[in-house]
Amino acid sequence: MFKIVERKIGWHKDFDSSHFLALPYESKCLRIHGHTYNVDVEIWGELNENGMIFDFNHLSNLIKLLDHKILISEYWVTDKRDGYVVVEKNGKHLELPENEVVILNKPNVTAEYIAEWFAERIAEKAGENVKKIKVRIWEDPRSYAEITLSV
Repeated sequence: MFKIVERKIGWHKDFDSSHFLALPYESKCLRIHGHTYNVDVEIWGELNENGMIFDFNHLSNLIKLLDHKILISEYWVTDKRDGYVVVEKNGKHLELPENEVVILNKPNVTAEYIAEWFAERIAEKAGENVKKIKVRIWEDPRSYAEITLSV
């Protein structure tokens, strides 16, 4: 006789964003560049009162937030004024329209930190029924960063 031992949902989507990195050594990634990121999400848990582990719409909304935006670290923001965000890092002085920027509460904008940010946003929306969250961010077809959160 079979019994349910675990429940899990999976979700996959891509989005396009640009960023640059802050590094203590010379790298092409110091320059502003873009990626077509792919995100894989797995969420384990029990069914809630709606018969879901987690609502896929919350994941879609996160993608909409990131898609075709410039991702920057909050540590690099020196000012916000008149609908613009001022960024100073790596010898750059950028004034970017606020509606074109996503400010991550992370010290850098690596795939590792993007995965962490994404997982934290999922956790904020998760009910008590959610037990584990895994997020994998693919920067290109060969390279990914993964994080797992668990209660």
